[in-house]
Amino acid sequence: MKKVFALLVILVLAFSAFSVTITMTAGAVGTELETLYKQIDMFMQENPDITVQVMPMPNSSTDRHDLYVTYLASGVPDPDVLMLDVIWPAEFAPFLVDLTDDYNYFELDEFFPGTVDSNTVDGRLVSVPWFTDAGILYYRKDLLQKYGYDVPKTWDELYTIAKDISQKEGINGFVWQGARYEGLTCDVMEFVHSFGGEIIESGDVVVDDPRYFDKNVAAIAFMKKLVDDGVTPKGVTTYMEEEARRVFQNGDAVFMRNWPYAWSLANAPDSPVAGKVGITVLPKGPEPDGRNSATLGGWNLGINRNSSKAEIEAAKKLIKFLTSHEQQVFKAVHAGQTPTRISAYNDPRTLEANDFYAEILDVFLSAEPRPISPIYNEISYEIQVAVHSVLTGQAQPKAAVESLAKNLKSLVY
Repeated sequence: MKKVFALLVILVLAFSAFSVTITMTAGAVGTELETLYKQIDMFMQENPDITVQVMPMPNSSTDRHDLYVTYLASGVPDPDVLMLDVIWPAEFAPFLVDLTDDYNYFELDEFFPGTVDSNTVDGRLVSVPWFTDAGILYYRKDLLQKYGYDVPKTWDELYTIAKDISQKEGINGFVWQGARYEGLTCDVMEFVHSFGGEIIESGDVVVDDPRYFDKNVAAIAFMKKLVDDGVTPKGVTTYMEEEARRVFQNGDAVFMRNWPYAWSLANAPDSPVAGKVGITVLPKGPEPDGRNSATLGGWNLGINRNSSKAEIEAAKKLIKFLTSHEQQVFKAVHAGQTPTRISAYNDPRTLEANDFYAEILDVFLSAEPRPISPIYNEISYEIQVAVHSVLTGQAQPKAAVESLAKNLKSLVY
């Protein structure tokens, strides 16, 4: 009996010697975290020598960014796997493991090229695309039909329809992300681009350039008009993705700007608006320069350079698993998040759960990036502050754009 016990002890010690525990940060928007826990369980069943501990992060990408700065600057080995916003690779590249030699291991030729490019900094692959995003317009197709309206193609049309229906139904007209965080920057870029404006172009600050100044002012003034005229609730200045989604999903708004993840939730069996929701591209601004614009979003997976060799190898296995065809399909079906692998995107299971993908494929393929810069976070902060001050009545659009130009130039030059 003692020999058997001794053998068991030896086996346990041997297993412990070859096992490794890694940590992974994660978001909790919609069913994202719930889906990830299921995926982690599947991974650990396939890899019993690896234990994965999930570190839930704030839904605000701005708050999450600040936590990452603290972790990475301190040189600690945790977390091992970092969930990175599409705009962060350039900033965090010095703190991430160089994955260039693992290009084929992750089968990156099977991914949309643009998603791989966004994870490549100075020729180094620093993270792997996990899911992609683009801003889209949700609408209540039952209410548009009830009042005889077509789907709006311009912002002016949306304003008119939203104001009319919201007054008749006693609900909000249009909800979006107006809190002072990264989501506001995404919305601002869509309004600005759709009006023919620009903030930073090829690394240069052009927000006050004569070609763009009036268009930028008009775009921000329109955002303020939505709030002032009651088309958008004043509380939008505190809304992030989930606040907007809950209002819309509860049946309390005609239109919503959000990411694709909200589709599966809005159409869930217990959703008050299930079967009543349509989806389309965001509207154009005024002629002659008005166009459709969607901000490129998405999240990637990188590895902390301070992790041990064993942790780095385990992290690579986890990333390969989570970005595989099967797991990207699983994520698209259960969390409504758009694949970065082309094959997963076209999988029948993905399209069955997200039938709108086929209708707005061009939105994902032509989504526009935010300014690419190692100091992007500082740039975004200035955009947030300037526009939020307008939305809350602390500044006028023209003065805010002039102040934004001054502050951005002091950062960039």
